[in-house]
Amino acid sequence: MTRLASKYEEMMRNGRVLSNRHSIEIIRDRIMQLFGRLDQNDAPDRLIVLEKLWEKYKAEKDSGLGVEAVITAAKIDQAFEAARTDFATWNQMIQLLDMDRKMVESEVKIAKEIKAIMTAEEAGEMVAKLMASIFSAVGSMDTISIHDKGIILKRIQYEFSRITGDFDDATVEAGVVTSQPETIDI
Repeated sequence: MTRLASKYEEMMRNGRVLSNRHSIEIIRDRIMQLFGRLDQNDAPDRLIVLEKLWEKYKAEKDSGLGVEAVITAAKIDQAFEAARTDFATWNQMIQLLDMDRKMVESEVKIAKEIKAIMTAEEAGEMVAKLMASIFSAVGSMDTISIHDKGIILKRIQYEFSRITGDFDDATVEAGVVTSQPETIDI
């Protein structure tokens, strides 16, 4: 556990990790800003609106309604500008999402370099060692009856299983399983 904690501390002191996390935060904030800019209510119908405005413009022009045609042409320009703005916003969002993905990959690479990532196999091994040490400690307590030791050990096994999400028949006997596995962020 001490080595795990020291790796975490090393990662938190690593300038590349901290800089990377700050960059990811900036990118994600910008994505949310851009998303807020999108005119989501009108965007799906933008082509339909443009088509109707175009038909109206042609009819007004053919009917000799010059002033009305100019007003409709201005509305067409506004609709095209809104579509262009949406396109530019989506284009920037796609680029930022790609940057976000690359920054996350970079953080994983940095964490691997300083050996701050634990594989599932290593985590399983650590849980097994922790369980073995707890079983040994509880087993060596002379002041607790064998029956009580069994109850304590089953409860500990249940709690470990609840945290790791690894349920089996023995675990269910120790406690009632009622929720999904717990996720622990490090």
